[in-house]
Amino acid sequence: METLKNKDILEILRKGKSFKTKNLIVLFRKNNLGKPRFAFVISKRFSKKAVERNKAKRIIKEAIRLYGETLKNMGYDIVIIPKIGIIGKKTYDLIKDINLIKEKLENNVKANCG
Repeated sequence: METLKNKDILEILRKGKSFKTKNLIVLFRKNNLGKPRFAFVISKRFSKKAVERNKAKRIIKEAIRLYGETLKNMGYDIVIIPKIGIIGKKTYDLIKDINLIKEKLENNVKANCG
């Protein structure tokens, strides 16, 4: 899983498209690489404890690794911001969120092509 550089993250936060799932806020922008790049943004407002912020990042990364197989062929830069409700969730609880990300990105591809 390739990560985004800071300047790319700031660009997506300013100009990217966004949508929300039950547990995540997703911002994205098309790239010309043919593969996705990810960034996970978690502020101290999410939790004052670094342990909880890091655990949320690990859960999301693992969910993408396990269930995001179809995302591997999409050329998007994706910034994921977890919602507070993700604390205490397990990886398999994010299956619907990952599938929704896949559907939204596929619909975006279809909308831009047609």
